[in-house]
Amino acid sequence: MEPALQSTYGSKSRNLLMIAVISGLGGVLSTYIGYIGNLLNRLVGVPFGAGQFISGLHIYWLLMVACLTGKPGAATAAGLLKGLVEFFTGSTHGIAIIVVGLIQGFVIDLVLFIKIKKNREYPLLTLAIAGGLGAVSNVLVFQLLYFSGASPVYIGIICSAALISGVIFGGYLTHQSLSLLSSMRPGRYSEHQESSPRRKKSIFSRASLVLTVVFFLAFVAGVGYYFKNIYELPWQGITLKVEGRVEQPMEVSLKGYADQMVAIRSELIGKVTTIPEQEYIGVPVRVFLEEARPMPGTKEFKVVATDGYEVTFELEKVLQDDRMLIVEELGNETTLRLVAANYEGGYWVRKVSRFVVR
Repeated sequence: MEPALQSTYGSKSRNLLMIAVISGLGGVLSTYIGYIGNLLNRLVGVPFGAGQFISGLHIYWLLMVACLTGKPGAATAAGLLKGLVEFFTGSTHGIAIIVVGLIQGFVIDLVLFIKIKKNREYPLLTLAIAGGLGAVSNVLVFQLLYFSGASPVYIGIICSAALISGVIFGGYLTHQSLSLLSSMRPGRYSEHQESSPRRKKSIFSRASLVLTVVFFLAFVAGVGYYFKNIYELPWQGITLKVEGRVEQPMEVSLKGYADQMVAIRSELIGKVTTIPEQEYIGVPVRVFLEEARPMPGTKEFKVVATDGYEVTFELEKVLQDDRMLIVEELGNETTLRLVAANYEGGYWVRKVSRFVVR
């Protein structure tokens, strides 16, 4: 093989490997980012939207691929692959996440392509614009696919949150990461950095690099905790675990409770989203608890979803509630949903995996 051809072949292989590894890693870690988003939603007290404050972490992987390969279309390819990985690792958004990833990558490629027409560098401003717009596209696509009924003002607020997050966790973090790589291997990534000594001194300061390293260390620690203690494989089947301070821990399927199913009519009324009244058929939650037999002195009942989202109820009230059901919810995949007719929408948990009594 001629040296020139060999070099070209090696470069293409390296770029393809880089796209596969980085986007694959981003896809797997997106479940953890989604978990953090759910925690923020609970903290703020809304069913969705607050998680957009960290949505830039979804964009980070696509920007890294685009910058490290320097090839038009790399972010789009990475977005598609990242979406596929998220889908197969149990994203709560189903197949729509593939479309979202593809569009995010395309937006990033579009912004970088416009800049590349002038020069081959990726300055902070360009990365910030690409990251911000890529993150905002996430909100807009989901609104087009699943109109939530949220007010334009609320959509504007979460779009602003996504924009800020994309600028910080997408653009700025990518810029800092490239600087860190450059400091570790001088010259290798210089084509992606600006040449101004003054800008290098202000942006790529030692303190900023240290903060970047600390952030990644904290992120890795959180990832380790999440996958060890919270994450559940999506292909384990639609079973429900009842655990904690119970005399008879269980792992059950709704099929074994067909004769105890009841039907109720209820309307989901949330702080942002409302679903009109309809019929739900499922098994009362108290049936599982009575069979598991909570130990004396237990007061709390927690419902946990596969993505880590959780809500807590008073155990005594649940044991007397005939309008709290577990139902099978059909979609891209069959999952379990908690229908809490006597509670507001934030307590209607999707993709339920565990009941914890404590």
